Parts: sequence; C-alpha cells; structure tokens
Amino acid sequence: MTMLRPHGPRREDTARTQPGGATVADIRTMEGDQALAVIMLRDWFDGPQGQARVSQTFLQELGAQAGAGAIDAWADFGALISDGTRRDVMRHSVNCRCVGADEAVLAQVISLAARGAREDAMLILSLLVTGERLLPAIQTVEQVGAALLRISQSWRRAALRPTSAADARLH
Repeated sequence: MTMLRPHGPRREDTARTQPGGATVADIRTMEGDQALAVIMLRDWFDGPQGQARVSQTFLQELGAQAGAGAIDAWADFGALISDGTRRDVMRHSVNCRCVGADEAVLAQVISLAARGAREDAMLILSLLVTGERLLPAIQTVEQVGAALLRISQSWRRAALRPTSAADARLH
C-alpha cells in the first residue's frame, strides 16, 4: 500500500497503521466506471509509464480534443489528491484485486459526480478536502467522472456487441 504522492518519496505502509488503506472491496465486483477510476488512479500514481498509459487511454477512447481535456482534468485531480487533501490518501498496488477505503471513496465520488449527484459527491469529497478547495475539486471530479463514464459505457457496449452472426445467436 502506498501514499498517493507521485513525485515524493514512496513509503510502504500497512492498512493497520494508515487510515484509508483497509481493504473494503474486490475490484472485480465494482461497477465499470468505478473500477476504471481505481485502476487509473493506481496507474497514474505509479509513475511516468502509468501516466502515459492513462493519457493514451483517454486519447484512444475519447479522441484528440476530448482526450486532451480529460488528461488535463485527470492531472488536476491527481494534484488535488496528492497534495490537497486533509490527510495522505492511500492506494493499493496496480495489480492488486483489493480496493482500499480511500480508493473506494474516490471512485464513488467520481461516479456520483458523473451521474449528476453533485451534492452527494460534494458531501463525501468534503471529508477529504478543505472547504476552500471543495468547489474547484468537484468541478474537476465532474469532468473526470464524465470521461470515465463515457469510456466504461463504450467498453461495455463493445463487450456486448456480437462480432459475428454466430455470436449473435442466443441458443
């Protein structure tokens, strides 16, 4: 488990000593946009290669203009949660199936904001960020959430789409 500090020293900690690190879910049981948020958070904070993968996903899935906007919003979101929170935000490793409490909370905030539940998202986010940062943070989260929701819905449609006439047959 690691703090979300992309440019500072990495410190490995246990869930018992760090608030927000305790396992609360399995990533395989999460909704698509929430699982995507957790995966992209982990990848982004894993270093330059992870940031490149996240950026590439946005560009491939959303196109050049929308993808660039999503990358900027994601970078702002990353800066907020790495330096603008009340306490250090914890994450599990990139390939871990466990979802930590902080990761689950951030995924929920992103999902709520993407679906238009702004007040609920703000209420939860207010536990992590100070009052003066709350409005700019929720605006960033709404942008990030809309992009992740669009990507996850696109992937879901693609997974459900038959690739041939034989695949379209039910029985």
